[in-house]
Amino acid sequence: MEESSTQVLTGRKECAECVKTLIGMSGQKVYIICDSLDSTIYSDKALFDHMSDLAIRNRKTDIRIIAHDTRVASQDGHFLIRLAQKLPTFVKIRTTTIPLDKKFSENWLIVDDRSYMRIRNPLRYEGYFEIDNRLECRILLEQFHQIWEASQPDSNSRRLSL
Repeated sequence: MEESSTQVLTGRKECAECVKTLIGMSGQKVYIICDSLDSTIYSDKALFDHMSDLAIRNRKTDIRIIAHDTRVASQDGHFLIRLAQKLPTFVKIRTTTIPLDKKFSENWLIVDDRSYMRIRNPLRYEGYFEIDNRLECRILLEQFHQIWEASQPDSNSRRLSL
C-alpha cells in the first residue's frame, strides 16, 4: 500500500493550482463544497472545458457542488454556474438550508473518491491536499453526502428558458 503525503497550501495561487491539478486528474466524480463559489480558484475556462469534456465522454460523470450562496457567482457569469446550466444532467448545484450546515466554513474538493483538497481557512486560502487517499476521502464524502441530502437545488444556477 502506498503512503499518501499531505501537501500544504498557503495562498490563493497555490489553491487555484491545486484545483486545476485535481480536477484535471478527474475521470468521473467532482464534488465541491464551499461558501460562495470563489471565482479566484473555481471560475476558470480550462476547468469548464475539462468538466464539459468529461461529461460528454462519460455518461457516469457526477459533478456536485454545494454552496451557501451563489448570487454573486451567478451575476458574474461564473464558469461553474454556466456549466450547470449547460449540462444539468451531470452538474448539479445545491444550497444549504440547515443553519448548522450554513455555518460550515471550509472549502472542499473531492475527486473520484480518492483525492481531495481541504481549505480550512478560506479567507486566507490555507489548507492542504492529498492525492490517492481513499480513506480520508470516504470520511469527507460521508459528511458531504449528509449535507447534500439536506440541501436544496440552487435557484441561481437554473437555466432560464424563454
